[in-house]
Amino acid sequence: MARFANGKAPYLRMADQPNKGTSIIMRDFIIGLTPVILFAWYKNGIAVYIDGNTDFLGLVYPLFFILAGAFSSLLMEALYFFITDKEARALKPLMKKLSLSYALIPGLILALMLPMYTPIWVLMFGTFIGNIIGKMIFGGFGHNIWNPALLGYAVIKFTFMQLINANGGYYNPSETVFLFDATAGATPLAVLSSASFNYDAIVKPFGTLWTFFVGMTPGGIGETSVLVMLFSYLWLSFRKVIKWTTPLIYVGAVFFLSWIVGAMNGDAGIWFPLYSILSGGLMYGAVFMITEPVTTPKNPLGKVYFALMLAVLTVLFRFVGNLPEGVGTSIIVMNIFALPIDKYTAIIRANRWKKPALPQILTLAAILLVIGIYSVIKAGKVYTAIILPILHLGGVI
Repeated sequence: MARFANGKAPYLRMADQPNKGTSIIMRDFIIGLTPVILFAWYKNGIAVYIDGNTDFLGLVYPLFFILAGAFSSLLMEALYFFITDKEARALKPLMKKLSLSYALIPGLILALMLPMYTPIWVLMFGTFIGNIIGKMIFGGFGHNIWNPALLGYAVIKFTFMQLINANGGYYNPSETVFLFDATAGATPLAVLSSASFNYDAIVKPFGTLWTFFVGMTPGGIGETSVLVMLFSYLWLSFRKVIKWTTPLIYVGAVFFLSWIVGAMNGDAGIWFPLYSILSGGLMYGAVFMITEPVTTPKNPLGKVYFALMLAVLTVLFRFVGNLPEGVGTSIIVMNIFALPIDKYTAIIRANRWKKPALPQILTLAAILLVIGIYSVIKAGKVYTAIILPILHLGGVI
């Protein structure tokens, strides 16, 4: 009897089980996102108001900004359905289509990634790119190649960051008062790109590693708190909305590779890999993006390889490329390869007791190893401190 690639009989889909349909999964996802929304409001609105650095409008603006992302996302898909589907020009059919498309979610995720001072029209442009270009033209929910929110984020990042920085950038009013002079307005990862691997230069301007863990550092409006992400991670894992192993493998691999990079740059110690996983949007991406079921592999082995490859690319883009934050870029790149990885690893699982599985596994391992070694060598000083002198002594160069 032919074996199924993804597990044992009876092959029941979660969506077919009681209280496990797509609507329930999306409801649980929104619940998991709620602590992040509340923290974003507290950090950028309530705490700033308590400090006396904003007025009532500033108090409510972060929450308004997040809700504006959700509303813009809903509006974009409503207009798309209204234009392309005659049945959707009546209110009831339109609302049904929007409910099945889960239009609010990309806008929420996008808004939480962006700086608070992103102009609302830029946020709306991002939802247009994400919902329409990245999702609806591919066939709607379940058919998109890229994570819609990430696609919108990438376009905004590459086209409007100068405008956003001119409006205030990643700093809320309290951070501007206490941090701007010390860091010249840079985010923690941007400081890394221009500083030596030194705790006092990288971490101390923003506080301690505990500050990073709690999330009281500059960054996207809702992506900075690892503590809050852990609550979301536990909830989504408990409800089986996400596979608990995928974020764990990704974060663990980034930690390990960052530890090697730190060791190559003067024995930076355990603080540097901790800083690497606590800073930027790494935990946000690990919990809410690399677990997304449409744009990532579906079989367990594919998820493992996907997470490991993401970790390698994240380290490569962070420490070698010109982009301070490598999480979003690496996910967008790997979204393209999700389907080939899924198919390739499914074949391996189906033939795991046969000889053809071994060369296929070795091929995947070799690709991962080569890119991983290249990443840590380029990110560390080992190339200039060790390899180049050896090549000179040997007369190679």
